[in-house]
Amino acid sequence: MTRDERGTAIVELAVLGSLIFGLLVQAVVLFGTLHRATLATSAAAREYGRAVMLADSEADALARGRLVVAQAAGNHGLEPEALVATVEGRRGRGELLVVRVRTSVPIARLPFVGEVWPSLGVPVESTHAVQIDRYRGFG
Repeated sequence: MTRDERGTAIVELAVLGSLIFGLLVQAVVLFGTLHRATLATSAAAREYGRAVMLADSEADALARGRLVVAQAAGNHGLEPEALVATVEGRRGRGELLVVRVRTSVPIARLPFVGEVWPSLGVPVESTHAVQIDRYRGFG
């Protein structure tokens, strides 16, 4: 080793170590955000199914559904518009309703900057099936 190269390993370690540490912290934050989105979609699907099942009319079911999805998003730190809910099936005695709630978690995000690449994200979806009681009367 020549005298000109003394101390360069410490500088390289400091630069590369900071970069790798930053990427690891970003990965931990991303996994936390994915977990939060998974919990939010799961809770929203379950509560939407309950709200639809207990509603007396289609309009009431839609209003209750929107309310519980917005509440689930707010409870998990998401924007109310972040969760998109759909219901498959019809409300009738003994029918099976399938509720799906979707969202997208952005991958490329920087602190204090926001999304770097808005179209790059991980889709998160939860499904909940609700069996309506055979003896349930609607209106």
